Amino acid sequence: MKTGISDSGVNITQKGLLKIEVPIPSLAQQTIIVQKIESRLSVADKIEESIAQSLKQAEALRQSILKKAFSGKLVPQDPNDEPAEKLLARIKAEKAAKAPIQKTRKKSEKPSFPRKRESRKG
Repeated sequence: MKTGISDSGVNITQKGLLKIEVPIPSLAQQTIIVQKIESRLSVADKIEESIAQSLKQAEALRQSILKKAFSGKLVPQDPNDEPAEKLLARIKAEKAAKAPIQKTRKKSEKPSFPRKRESRKG
C-alpha cells in the first residue's frame, strides 16, 4: 500500500488509507468492553487505597518501634548491664590502647643522597 522505494521516502496515500478495513465492535460489545474496563479500574483504585493505607500503617509502626528502642522498652533490660556512657568510654579507651604508636623521625643534619655511580668506559 505504500509508494516509494526506501523506508525514509514512504508515501501513504489517502486512497491507500481508505482501503484499510478497521473492525469496529457492535454497540453491545463496546458497552461490555467499557463495563469490564471500569470494573478493573475500580479494583485498581481499591488496591491503590489499600497500599496507601498499608504504607501509613508501616510508617506508624516504624516510628513506634524506634520510640520503644530508644526508650529501652523494646526488649527487657538487664539491670546488671553497664550504662551506655560507660560502655562507650571503655570501648574508646580500649581502641586508644590498641592503636599503634607512630614514631617520629628525627631530622638529620645533612640529608643523605644516593651516591652517583661513575660510568665505566670501555
